[in-house]
Amino acid sequence: MMLTPTQWWLIAAVILFILEVITPGFVLANLALGAAGAALVAAFDGGVIAQISAFCGVCLVSFFTVRPIMQRVAFKNQAKVASGIDALKGATGYVREAIAMPLGGRVLVQGDDWHAVSEDGVDIAAEVQVEIVRVDSTTLIVRRK
Repeated sequence: MMLTPTQWWLIAAVILFILEVITPGFVLANLALGAAGAALVAAFDGGVIAQISAFCGVCLVSFFTVRPIMQRVAFKNQAKVASGIDALKGATGYVREAIAMPLGGRVLVQGDDWHAVSEDGVDIAAEVQVEIVRVDSTTLIVRRK
């Protein structure tokens, strides 16, 4: 028994939808939609070029329309977690080397050693707890806590 191109495309679409369930990101679902589109073209006796064109076209359209919508729906209740430099803002650190203005000093924050300067230009002694106000390149702007 020989499978028709329509059946091959439908098998591919089903497999891709099943794989989408176990992988995150809504990428394979776009490919599955493309395969379903190609199956539709094949069902109407479209040639190989038409099938591949339909596959590519539907994949592109769904990737830029369906995927963003699905991600918004799937991740709407997910809390925004600050990371990188954004996570430092408001964090507490300890002065390792006294902050002597204008040169600054060293502050230990979340296990990392940073160059720091005082927000208001006042010297801060070592072993004092500080709050990170903002980050300017690789320098923390801090204030006594």
